[in-house]
Amino acid sequence: MTSGGQVLDSSQPLITKAAIGEICKRTAIVGSVIVMRTKLSLIFLAVLLAASAASAAPVVQDLGPYALSFNLSLPSGWTVRAMEPVEGRTPAGIGYVERSIELNSDEGRAEIRVKRYESPVPAGDGVTRALSRKTPWGIGVTGIETKARLVDRHTGSHTIFRQASGSEVHQAAYWLDRYLAPGDYLGRTSCVISSSFPWTATKELLDTFHVEEKADEADRPMTMETVIAGPYRVSFDLQDTNHTIFQEGPEAGEEEDGPGVLRHRITIDGGNKAATIRITSYIDPRLVNPETERLLAEALLQARGYTKNNGSLSTVGNVPGVLGVGEDADHQILYAAIFWPDQLRTDEGHLVGMTRCEVVSSYRWAATERLLSTLRVERATGT
Repeated sequence: MTSGGQVLDSSQPLITKAAIGEICKRTAIVGSVIVMRTKLSLIFLAVLLAASAASAAPVVQDLGPYALSFNLSLPSGWTVRAMEPVEGRTPAGIGYVERSIELNSDEGRAEIRVKRYESPVPAGDGVTRALSRKTPWGIGVTGIETKARLVDRHTGSHTIFRQASGSEVHQAAYWLDRYLAPGDYLGRTSCVISSSFPWTATKELLDTFHVEEKADEADRPMTMETVIAGPYRVSFDLQDTNHTIFQEGPEAGEEEDGPGVLRHRITIDGGNKAATIRITSYIDPRLVNPETERLLAEALLQARGYTKNNGSLSTVGNVPGVLGVGEDADHQILYAAIFWPDQLRTDEGHLVGMTRCEVVSSYRWAATERLLSTLRVERATGT
């Protein structure tokens, strides 16, 4: 068993108090509003400086051929137990293996089940909805409410079971690999998350949950590409996707950004799919607030018509950032990631940086994940 907790990163270089004084002069954060720098014309109330303190590190749990990661904050802490795999067959005779873990706490419990079928099975919205509506743990319920929800960057279903005691149990279901076939969706790997934790903890679990099938790195050779954008060296790996790279900039920043702000834009055009990397450089350190960036990622998706969206903390490149995922009325998925590649932590515990990167991708998740995990944005020596 392992217990949940928070990990604070104190290994990052420090910036002096003099630099922070200069930052505070140039960025009126407290009591002001933050104007979106992405021309979305949406305004958020500013966040207090203390809100930029370190967030909980994701928990990574091994589950056979899968790696699970999520955030879960509970006052009493919690424990995790991996269950023995269960083998079985569907009524149609298709074999499967189900692997699961249990999370236990004084405030409730949760269960995560990943089921892998030997061959594709129906995975349409109706099937997914039925998975989420299957009563967990044999509990008695007085009411059931189900709605669509994005889980782990996939379209899924979320059901709320209301009990006579007034408490609620939540259950979400989705498919890791479903695809559109003639007639309806098919898939081979389903995931169901059940939770009786308080809603704040359950929401955190659902917002940050991610399942990744382990891959043999020897079978995934690196095919890094490098683009020079002004003073930046930008490298990434999209493996064998066919694409053309376009570059724009530098362009001056918005008036509210202050003087000396420049922007560079790299477009990776794959025909019916594309990704853009937008780099904003500042001449002085700026405060980095993960919660503000998460809201900006969600707003970006909302403004483009991806009205079902949510953002969460995520590693982008090799640094902490945020990742938003949105779905539009046609069930198309768009990803938006924001990170500061040169972010540093001050001796007061605040994050600051001088380079902000925004990545928007309509590629499928496998390619987008590859792009974000390999992306590096570095200043060339001497610039």
